[in-house]
Amino acid sequence: MRVPLSPYSLREFVPMVWRRFTGPSPRPPCLDRNLRIRDATPTQTIGFVGDICPLFGRDAQFGDGVHRFLTGCDVVVGNFEGVFSDRAWKPFLMKHAPDIFPALAQLRPLDRWVVSIANNHATDYGPDALRRTLRRLEDHGLRWVGTTDRPRLPIDDGITVTAWTWWLNRGGTGVARRDPGAPAAPGLHIALPHWGHEHERRPRPEQTPPAGYTLTTGHHTHLPQPFKKLDTGQLVAYSLGNFVTGKQLPVLGEGAMLKVDLTRNDAGLPQITRARFRELTLDRNRDRCRVTLRHPKPPESQHAAPTDDF
Repeated sequence: MRVPLSPYSLREFVPMVWRRFTGPSPRPPCLDRNLRIRDATPTQTIGFVGDICPLFGRDAQFGDGVHRFLTGCDVVVGNFEGVFSDRAWKPFLMKHAPDIFPALAQLRPLDRWVVSIANNHATDYGPDALRRTLRRLEDHGLRWVGTTDRPRLPIDDGITVTAWTWWLNRGGTGVARRDPGAPAAPGLHIALPHWGHEHERRPRPEQTPPAGYTLTTGHHTHLPQPFKKLDTGQLVAYSLGNFVTGKQLPVLGEGAMLKVDLTRNDAGLPQITRARFRELTLDRNRDRCRVTLRHPKPPESQHAAPTDDF
């Protein structure tokens, strides 16, 4: 039996609520990584952030380290958690207000943002609210991905992002629910799965990075999970946690950012030269959500090698 207004069965819902209201488990000392993939001069940079949640009237503020990390990114990709609706807010549902647009514009112009709407909150207020949300994103210049008719979006020559969600809070159509498969054409193909379970620090065994993608950046847990390089050569950030939120629960105060530098090979195909993963802390009160780097000093660069440590 699925719990109303939730994607979970009762068996999963009860421990999720326990984790949510008892606070996060102990935070690992550091998840930051700075991987050198190949020695080449970068010509392009893509940034990734976690869940962009409603601010509930709070002012979004970003520390200097966050600004520096995202400055210069040609594109920033995030998960747009929630929709626009005139209907009343209810617990566990996500309803954005227009203040989210100037919040994001502090970091990069809105036409440099790409957001996934493939998450459990996409159908919170029904199909009309989702369609309105997509129009509103377009009206503000943001590109979006994650519907059944747009599960994949080319963001540059040879670079794609593909989004889908394991979860929906309520039934509905129009949201991508499964991986359509990586493109057959060579290039840099990026997966954006909304997967895993909320408020867990480690991916579950069923979170198998999808085949064919060079990079996977996941969402849904609201806590950052490890970033690693697999022996297949894939880079995987299992979850980037939260990016902004107006909610003050302690378990919602963590996130991460990822940035990849790219070059083009002799055939003109994009390749990752460097990947940097930095943890975030979200300090919230009744007036603001302030997002800062957890560790002000970046980690030293290291040549990437496969690892299975969590």
